[in-house]
Amino acid sequence: MFCIQCGNYNPDNAAFCGGCGSRLEKGTNPPPFMPTGGVPSSSGASSPAGEYIPIVQEVPQTQDVPPNGYGTSQSYPPPTYPTNDRYRSAEVFGGPQPSFTGQSAPSIENYHNIPQMPTTPPYVYPQAPPTPPPVVRQPWYKSLSKPMPIWALIVSVLVVVLILVALQVTGSDWAAGAQQMGTVAGILALVVVLVTGVRILFGMAAKSNPTRLLQLVAAGLSILLLLLLCLVGLTQQSTIHSLQAHAWEGQQQWQSSINEYQLAGEGAPTSENIAQVYNEWGEQLNSQQRYVVSIAKFNTVLTGYGSASAGVARAQSDTITAYLAWGQQSSQQHDYKAATSHYDALLQLSYCSTTCHSQANALDATAYYNLAETQLAAKNYADAITNFQTVVSRFSSSPEAQKLHRDYAKALFGHGQEQLTSASCSSAIPTYQQLSTKFGDTPEGQQATSALKAPQPVKGHFVTSVPNNSALTPMAALVQGLYVNISTDQFFSLLGASPTTVIQPDGSFSFKSMKQGTYDLVWGTDNSDGNQLFYITHRGNALVYIATVGPLCPYDFGDINEPIPSAP
Repeated sequence: MFCIQCGNYNPDNAAFCGGCGSRLEKGTNPPPFMPTGGVPSSSGASSPAGEYIPIVQEVPQTQDVPPNGYGTSQSYPPPTYPTNDRYRSAEVFGGPQPSFTGQSAPSIENYHNIPQMPTTPPYVYPQAPPTPPPVVRQPWYKSLSKPMPIWALIVSVLVVVLILVALQVTGSDWAAGAQQMGTVAGILALVVVLVTGVRILFGMAAKSNPTRLLQLVAAGLSILLLLLLCLVGLTQQSTIHSLQAHAWEGQQQWQSSINEYQLAGEGAPTSENIAQVYNEWGEQLNSQQRYVVSIAKFNTVLTGYGSASAGVARAQSDTITAYLAWGQQSSQQHDYKAATSHYDALLQLSYCSTTCHSQANALDATAYYNLAETQLAAKNYADAITNFQTVVSRFSSSPEAQKLHRDYAKALFGHGQEQLTSASCSSAIPTYQQLSTKFGDTPEGQQATSALKAPQPVKGHFVTSVPNNSALTPMAALVQGLYVNISTDQFFSLLGASPTTVIQPDGSFSFKSMKQGTYDLVWGTDNSDGNQLFYITHRGNALVYIATVGPLCPYDFGDINEPIPSAP
């Protein structure tokens, strides 16, 4: 152990120097020396051997110092050099002989490493470096109060953020994710509170901690933020559902938006938001020309959300627009029947305004006219007549009603001809009469008038046996003016002026052209010798077989179950 007072080396376990009696300090090393005649430097430098030469200041001499270097007030004792191989006697350099007590002198080999000391007073010795204080190890728990390393703080924040974000995005919807995130944020806030309390107990808030304010503020902000996330996630479920509903609505995810609004507590019949989504959904379908489903969406608003006044008004307007577009689409596709049904449905709506009626009527009249013309061209006369009549009756002031007159007559005439050839010929009579009275200015009307006045055939069929005698001729006659108990002379007088026809062997007979009127049927045989025998049938005073010849259609007696007499 080296003594900084006298320079002696002492045993390592010595407490006091054996040379001067000074108290020894552990960890003290011998100081380096200035070379002989060296000048102190204002700053440290390295010796040729690589040793550090500290700053040395000369102490001013206040009185004469004896040549031997000892004095009474400002004197220094002669140096005593350590007895090791690094140092040699100062005598070699012309200075006083140092003493080596119990030690050998340094070898000549190390001469060049021995620092030279001044040979004349005052002797100036360099100050030894201060001894560092002993290192005291603190308990492990004291480290809890210290700030976290910046990298650890950043990693912790990122991990917490990633966990919260993962919880949010993995929820079935925003509200579910927020609920998960809020629950975990509340747990984390409790953990941070507990950890902060422990750190405060271990000295984080002590005045000796220079970063206590920053640590406390950071912990408080973390707890506040986590609690805020917890409160928002757990108490604002309805608001979050509503926010997501608006987001889905903006992305045109209509059903998802409706579901979120319902989860937010909205519903029929008052929810304006849900009504708006249904209207927007219907408008999108309308733009895609999907009119059936679009009108269904509007009807959902009209029937289910009647208290949402703004939504109902919008749904009504959108429904009118949809029907108009639907009818126009059908007309463009020449599906006039569908077009008329769409316009008719629109005109039946209670909220179709005057403007709506005016526009729909014009389009509907055109659709009915085009439909009738198409049916007339296809010889579908009955339907054409119906639709022409619709235009005339419902849209009498339309341009179409003014130009369909001739085509309407064509449809009536064609339909009348079909009726004449059908099993119910008499059904043609009203058709021809309509042509004759209302369309007399058309060729078809004029033909109908003539046909209504034309004679018609009369026919019949006896189911009894017809006399098979060459001398006899079976005859049938249509007589006007007959009555019961008429005299023979009067009868044959009328018979002679009446049209007659031969009864065929099969019992049938016919009159090709009979003027319109009422005729009584009589029948019998003419004998070749001039005799005649005819029958008439009556029930009481009323004749039985009467032919009423009318317009357009032949008269048919049908099967007659009466015997044909044979003239004598």
